Amino acid sequence: MNCSRMIALRVTSICLTCIALLTAMAYGAPTLQLISPNGSTKLTLAKSSSDVVFISVTQTAVGDAFLYKDALFWGGDVDELPKFVLTSLKIQERNKPVFIPLSVYSDLGDVTSASVNATGDGFLLNLHGGGTATGYDATLVFSRGYVVSKTVRLREFPEERVEKTTYAFPKGSR
Repeated sequence: MNCSRMIALRVTSICLTCIALLTAMAYGAPTLQLISPNGSTKLTLAKSSSDVVFISVTQTAVGDAFLYKDALFWGGDVDELPKFVLTSLKIQERNKPVFIPLSVYSDLGDVTSASVNATGDGFLLNLHGGGTATGYDATLVFSRGYVVSKTVRLREFPEERVEKTTYAFPKGSR
């Protein structure tokens, strides 16, 4: 891919993120936070004074030493890896760490923004990434201190390209 195309894709991605951010702010929806392309970004959700969720999202640049050269990542394309991949997702709820399997986040690339919404007994973490043709939205559902599900949809064809994963943990294992 040539340099001018890479710049155009990145500018388009930034513009789409800005439009989503302005729309969310205008309608009182949870605020989108920009995610650092190479490093950690912190998000916080205060459900109450005693129920605070701390989230750390870390992305790392894909380099020559990257192990999975032929993998298909959200935010990438066939024979084209994303520029960055999520390498860490750490969550602490009510001062306790939340166990998060690698499969929840390790196939998400070029994450540009995120928001977190409170639910009755947990929260949703919404991650948005990719470029124009590779744009996707991932919703991670957490309930009672556990990840419950992950749904990722390609923005261009949300009903045709979708991944849904359900997680289950033994009761009382936390």
